[in-house]
Amino acid sequence: MLPWIKSYLEKDITFKPKTIFFGPEGLNVIDLSKLLVNRLISEIDKKDYSKNELEDIASPNFYFLKREEGKNNISIEQLRNPKNFLSLSSTKSKILFIQNGEYIRLDGYNTLLKVSEDANDSTYIFIATNDINSIPQTILSRFHKHKIPMPKREEILDFLNEKKIDLDEKIKNFISFNPWLVEKESNEILEKVKNFDHYIKARKIESKDKIEIEAFVDYLVFLNKNNIKKSPKTSFKKLEQLMDIKKSIRSPNNLSLDIIKLRINSCV
Repeated sequence: MLPWIKSYLEKDITFKPKTIFFGPEGLNVIDLSKLLVNRLISEIDKKDYSKNELEDIASPNFYFLKREEGKNNISIEQLRNPKNFLSLSSTKSKILFIQNGEYIRLDGYNTLLKVSEDANDSTYIFIATNDINSIPQTILSRFHKHKIPMPKREEILDFLNEKKIDLDEKIKNFISFNPWLVEKESNEILEKVKNFDHYIKARKIESKDKIEIEAFVDYLVFLNKNNIKKSPKTSFKKLEQLMDIKKSIRSPNNLSLDIIKLRINSCV
């Protein structure tokens, strides 16, 4: 487990019955949210689920909901299903955890709103999202918002140096603003990051890996932010285009990767 995640999980955090987990740009909120929920359901059931994936936990007090494979959105039907679970009487608290709230459409949120209003105070409804701007105001106004903080850049740089990962200082600096690249403690994406300057030189990204493509967009964002003082007009224009590309990558109804890559190449 990464040191900044370990130290965060060791904190005494009290959650409110209806909570949205979100975080700053560059942080993957989903995995850390799942660890927090894992800890809470372990406390409720008085069982150690720390070695279980959240979706594999079989508990009468827990309901895990995420977008079905091959689907663009979390459907209204999926959001109706927890209603029976939440209505069953229990001597213990219950948890409904929704992964990637950005995949819920407005009509789905209307259904969720009704479900949440019917739930009592011993029921936790958690929504984890990497894009809080996708959550409608009707939900934001009724849910507590729990912002997961970005780790300190020094912590990330120390981790990279301790692991003796072969990266130049510019790439390390980039990763320090985008800790999601090392959150799974795998060097695979870090190896791919080494190709980014080559893609820029060739003015073309060659990868078909969606994660690598999103990381490359983040790298271009990082470079353009650093270039604002030298060339503000060009940098701001590219940043606007890149943020729109990022939104397309994350959108459930996203464009094909080939079209996205063409858009990225125009920003290189």
